[in-house]
Amino acid sequence: EAEAEARYLSGVGVARQRTAIVNGLKGAINDFEEEVEGVTAKDVMDILLLSQYMDTLSSVGANTLFLEHDPASVSNLQAQLSNNFLKKKQQSGKMFG
Repeated sequence: EAEAEARYLSGVGVARQRTAIVNGLKGAINDFEEEVEGVTAKDVMDILLLSQYMDTLSSVGANTLFLEHDPASVSNLQAQLSNNFLKKKQQSGKMFG
């Protein structure tokens, strides 16, 4: 009984954390769109996804990473990340939808 309650409360905590993250992202996207002319929500999400990807690599111990940094390479990396996220989203939708 106590273990079930602990798991429930942990799930509630995780859900609240994710809600706070999403609300923060919404605010950041809206602020960025207002401050930088010509930027769309997709542009901001691409930047955030790329940033999250780099943070993840860092947290798993990829301390040295050599990347091409010309605009075409960065754009290609962003496109690959976006496509992979969309594929995963579509796959999970088919599994559960």
